[in-house]
Amino acid sequence: MRNRNKISKTIILGSLGVAATIVASQTPAIAQEKVTLKIAYSQDFVPLTPELGKAYWASVIDQFQKANPNVTVEAIPVPGSYKDFENKMGLLYRSPDTAPDLAELSNQNIVQWIESGYLADLSEYAAKADWYKTIPDSVKAEYTLDGKVYGISHGENEMGLLYDKSLFQKAGIAMPWEPKSWKDVLDAARKIKSSSPDAWPLWLSTGTAQGASAASYGPNSLLLGSSDPTIYDAGSQKWVVDSKGIREVIDTYRTASAEGLLAPASQLLNATAIATPPTEIPNHHIGITLAGNWFSLQWIKKVSAPYYPNAKDEVGFAPLPTVNGQAPGVGSALSGWGSSIYANSKNKDIAWKFIELQMTKDNILTAALNGWTPPTPEAMQDKDWLALDPFQDGFQKLLPQSVGIPLKAGYPVWAMGFITATEAVVLDPTVSVDDAVQKMNDYVTNQLGGDQVMVKK
Repeated sequence: MRNRNKISKTIILGSLGVAATIVASQTPAIAQEKVTLKIAYSQDFVPLTPELGKAYWASVIDQFQKANPNVTVEAIPVPGSYKDFENKMGLLYRSPDTAPDLAELSNQNIVQWIESGYLADLSEYAAKADWYKTIPDSVKAEYTLDGKVYGISHGENEMGLLYDKSLFQKAGIAMPWEPKSWKDVLDAARKIKSSSPDAWPLWLSTGTAQGASAASYGPNSLLLGSSDPTIYDAGSQKWVVDSKGIREVIDTYRTASAEGLLAPASQLLNATAIATPPTEIPNHHIGITLAGNWFSLQWIKKVSAPYYPNAKDEVGFAPLPTVNGQAPGVGSALSGWGSSIYANSKNKDIAWKFIELQMTKDNILTAALNGWTPPTPEAMQDKDWLALDPFQDGFQKLLPQSVGIPLKAGYPVWAMGFITATEAVVLDPTVSVDDAVQKMNDYVTNQLGGDQVMVKK
């Protein structure tokens, strides 16, 4: 096995073949007959670059096949966007003949596959895995419904603030910056606007063109730091479409838009907006960015999208504070990608062995280059991994405090309603908070029914 303290050598130099050979020699074969194991995954949307994604899957598949020569892995890489991937999975799952034994699925909409009966309960497998016990509860919850485990995360995303040190210095803002409230964030953006009028003071993502996932890249993190972070009320089993927290979030977007603090709406609201900040921050074009942990990973030499060797000196990190500094002090939406097994697969035991291989420390760290925080403490704490990107330590510390979405079928509708409201005030800040909330209420009610929504005062 590779030296666990030298993982960066494997990551940087790409010494994947050596690991594959060694793993193969240590892992007993698990299939006595010729078996084909079908695995589906996103080819383009998930990895930071298609090349990194291809290298990761090729490596793990090669390791697995060498350890299990009677198993042939049939890879099903799905090209295109997140929506393209979802559509393809819908087609594959329609028939047992085309359904993959194992699929890499996002927690953002996994409930649709669970409630359709497509995914196997992995609880018994997980209960016997020592590494599963080490995964934070917040991560386990992303794939757990009614006490049953339907997926195993191999990569997580959290949200925090990145800030441009040169723009802060020009604005006279003390560093290291440690905002304690949303007002602190807006006040800093106001100073940047005054001192650097050509820069975009604040990047807060939203926009319906990006689909429901846009909620987790922007307004959900704010909501989790609001006075009331409730999305789904478990007691009434209804979706919250109006609350003090929702109003605080909408009003923050409205205020930032009205004062000209945000990036242009044409940038914030377009379908590929989430890809913009990592390329604009190195140009000192954004003062403060609500950023995912994958932003800074794009800057390391191995990824170079773009390469930003001076990032450590020119960019700072801070958690997104709660609205008034109240406990827990941080707002961060959690999202992740994991492996799930088809409910009607004839090869569940073999598919689980593949997941176990994915969850070894070395493979988790190789996967993390696709833009993820490792989900196990053993991998997260690796010194050489942290040395690759100086911002990962800050993002990873947010993991236990970050919160995923409710595992309920109506979530994508609720999310679209929420970003419809925030988008409305970004486009036209004269739209009142009341009117924006009504847009959210109308959207969710029309889709789910009036008996499925509630106002929480």
